Amino acid sequence: MNYGYIIVGAGSAGCILAARLSEDPAVKVLLVEAGGSDRSLIINMPAALPFVYQKAKLGWGYQSGPEPHLDGRTIDEKRGRVIGGSSSINAMIYNRGNPMDFDGWAEDGLPDWSFSHCLPYFRRMETFGGGADPWRGGDGPMHISRCKAEHKLYDAFLRGGEQAGFPVTPDHNGYQQEGLHVAQSFIRDGQRWSSAKGYLHPAGNRPNLTVLSNTLVNKIVIENGAAVGIEIVSGGEARVVMCDREVVLSAGAFNTPQLLMLSGVGDPDELRRHGIDLKAEARQVGRNLENHPGVNVQYATNYEDSLVSELNLFGQAKLGAQWLLTKKGLGATNFFETGAFLRTRDDLAFPNMQFEFLPLTRYVNNGKLVAIPGFQFWMDLSRPESRGSVTLRSANPSEAPSIVFNHLASRQDLKDLVAGVRLARNLISQPAWDKFRGKELAPGLDAQSDADLERFVKANLGSSYHPAGTCRMGADDDAVVDSEARVKAVRRMRIVDASIMPRVVTANLSAAIMMMAEKLSDKIVGKTALAPSEAGYYRAP
Repeated sequence: MNYGYIIVGAGSAGCILAARLSEDPAVKVLLVEAGGSDRSLIINMPAALPFVYQKAKLGWGYQSGPEPHLDGRTIDEKRGRVIGGSSSINAMIYNRGNPMDFDGWAEDGLPDWSFSHCLPYFRRMETFGGGADPWRGGDGPMHISRCKAEHKLYDAFLRGGEQAGFPVTPDHNGYQQEGLHVAQSFIRDGQRWSSAKGYLHPAGNRPNLTVLSNTLVNKIVIENGAAVGIEIVSGGEARVVMCDREVVLSAGAFNTPQLLMLSGVGDPDELRRHGIDLKAEARQVGRNLENHPGVNVQYATNYEDSLVSELNLFGQAKLGAQWLLTKKGLGATNFFETGAFLRTRDDLAFPNMQFEFLPLTRYVNNGKLVAIPGFQFWMDLSRPESRGSVTLRSANPSEAPSIVFNHLASRQDLKDLVAGVRLARNLISQPAWDKFRGKELAPGLDAQSDADLERFVKANLGSSYHPAGTCRMGADDDAVVDSEARVKAVRRMRIVDASIMPRVVTANLSAAIMMMAEKLSDKIVGKTALAPSEAGYYRAP
């Protein structure tokens, strides 16, 4: 069968595109996903997040590295291989990014991607539990809830931030991002709300929409400089599926550049090394890889003061039963219920550091997650200077690509992360923490000098699982796609996922990816774009 559109990847963007492009009953749409069904208890229950991460069949099992500036270490990189993609396995944290992120895209030659042009699509995609206003949507497919943040350590986090001189912003996805905040999440009625739930499942019965799961795409079929179909493998058999409008890649910042290179689109030298025939030269495919690197800062506290006291065997049984019966209680939370966006230096126009607070500490022991009494920050660098790459290991589509983030290649990135650790310590030194603060577990009080903290950061640096930029959008000749996400080197092909971000945003990526998919779906079908918003935003004095 010929399709009008073929979408590769049923993740945060792909599910939205499938729903939007199939709104026209005259157009046949095919959505192809390498993973299987998202109908799973551990996917559905927010508190089961650690078990989702450990479920091998739900992810690609990728690792970055060896990382040249981390003594050759490798870093696990979670990517969803399931309907819903990473929106079915992520931490469900809803952060849009700072308005200046998008205005920065516009200043770099993409005027249609300013905050005023993006905000209407953020509003269109969401139903915010706090109600609609000029910044927030009230009737979109993605349901966004404000966390309850009722535990006493959440309150200590917010009060300590105020005592340190930082504001608590009432809506960090509204007028002002900077400051501390009560978190927001992709959770509806106590259950994970992925892009599959918001968009794909409601559209699933349309006769013009076909979803192929457990199906690997080997390559895009390119003839005479245009994408005309894809080669897929299902049940061990390969076959070609054709389309007469466009092939849209939404496979993510790792798999999209891999698929382009396997199809003959990329750096000719790289393709020649693997015996792949060149279809179109695009030397920046797989380059410019960005991510949010970070570390945990951990403290001990009394057993009764930590959330661990509610997660003993009895507490776990209560959590499970309460959630199964009512979809309420601790089973309905991702535990990341407060956070912050702060600056580590005054010469920055907007925050460069994100903090996610947990009222417990945890570590991995023999592959199992162990929680101990305490609390911790996950803090990551929002706009690092370091850049990495995605390249091919071989011409075999089943083999993982080679991923090197090149974290800490920039000295400034290391300095900013050290400053972030000191900033976290400042927050915890405030009077609000006096009755809760125990021993500093990581980095530990023996780590005081810059050299000590640099060693700690290098030894413990991890990933927020926010890869972006490997098929960068831009007006310059080196950019892989143009402002409408059209691949410059190949006709009838677009990319809609995090790989086209001109610069990674100051936030978790899911919300921005969904906004981009909403915005670009209008471009693909030729709809008039939503009118730019006149809502302003906070600028630091």
